[in-house]
Amino acid sequence: MVLLRCFLGCCALLQGLAGCAPETVEVVPEIDLEAVDPSGAEVVFWYQHTTTREEALLGMIDEFNRTNPHQITVRGEFSGKYSSIYNKMMVSLQAGTLPDLLVAYQNQAVVYHLADGLVDLAPYMSSARWGLSAQARADYIKAFLDQDFIDGAQICFPPNRSVEILYYNMDWLEELGHDRPPRTWDEFAQMCRAARDQPFSLSRNPEYSQGFIFEADASRLATMVFSRGGDLMDPEGTAYTFAAGQVREAMVLMQQLTSEGAAGLLSEPYGDQKAFAVGQVLFAMRSSSGMPFVDSAVNEDGIGFRWNVAAPPQSGDRPVVNVYGASVSVCRTTPQRQLAAWLFIKWFTEPEQQARWVRASNYFPARRSTARELDSYFAENPRYRIVYDLLDYGKSEPSVPGYQAVRRLIEEAMVEVAQGGDIDGILPRLEREANATLEEF
Repeated sequence: MVLLRCFLGCCALLQGLAGCAPETVEVVPEIDLEAVDPSGAEVVFWYQHTTTREEALLGMIDEFNRTNPHQITVRGEFSGKYSSIYNKMMVSLQAGTLPDLLVAYQNQAVVYHLADGLVDLAPYMSSARWGLSAQARADYIKAFLDQDFIDGAQICFPPNRSVEILYYNMDWLEELGHDRPPRTWDEFAQMCRAARDQPFSLSRNPEYSQGFIFEADASRLATMVFSRGGDLMDPEGTAYTFAAGQVREAMVLMQQLTSEGAAGLLSEPYGDQKAFAVGQVLFAMRSSSGMPFVDSAVNEDGIGFRWNVAAPPQSGDRPVVNVYGASVSVCRTTPQRQLAAWLFIKWFTEPEQQARWVRASNYFPARRSTARELDSYFAENPRYRIVYDLLDYGKSEPSVPGYQAVRRLIEEAMVEVAQGGDIDGILPRLEREANATLEEF
């Protein structure tokens, strides 16, 4: 019955997909991992990386293929954005033609898991022959592993993570009389209003001056809610809680600042980054993985000024940051291919490889000991170190089935609010529609 509900829910997400009737899923017997021989296995890996990250990933895959003692061959395949991979995987679940490895956010992986498309990695992690030693297991950041442990199974494994952070113009803040970024949301609002009234001296267009540009994005809202001590769901993870509390506080502030002209609503992809780079907005809020791109935008395409990063404003006495990132999942194929896929994950998340991936991607590593490999990188990238020290304060977005659809509902609600809609009508409706998605699974 669970499988049936899952496929019906998937069909609803993939409107127009023909042939959605679930096929009989073969029950795979327990595998004696210690007796499996992965020698010569070929593994297909679906990923979303492009440009320099893709080049680095393919280089690491080539190294693994050359050096692993089992002559395992991993073949990387660019499969589009996260949403494209999700849609492709849903079709593959119907057809029974799965990859061996794929990137997946937790809310996506749980759908694949409900459809019996993924392997529980816990037995692989604890295998006497193929698993992680106690020392290695303790080296992984527990919060990252916990994000991927859902419904009693390790349905994903973290290769890296990102943190939602506040970017700020240091020179403009000094002109406004401040020597540090905002620590509270009240300070944030005051600085946004000051930026509206006093444009940056180097701005290319002083007539357009704002403190911030709100992006209608679920991760932006989650950041504003988490940092206030709130959440998007109840403590049990059984219902969304949008109608009151910290969600409402975040929406009220967004509406106030936009109505006052102290903030705006994002109208084009990365429009906030572009405006930040030319001194037209004081703050930007984005993933930490974007730091190299912001630096390039400011110093190559923009006007060149001193900028830095910090935790988002907080309501409590310690930061709470939105830590997120796609993990990798192993699909249910054959014992040999499943083990081979796990051995690649294990190799990729060893400290030496993690340090190499950090330098190529600017993501944060999944293992603490990687820091010993990054002394020079920390020295060359002090902003990266600032955010690295926030990892222990991380909180994650919902990992329930259907969150993909809820993200779109959140985005629509944020646009309505920013445009002056009735918050007390919008949020209860958002809560009802979001909770309705939970009934599909």
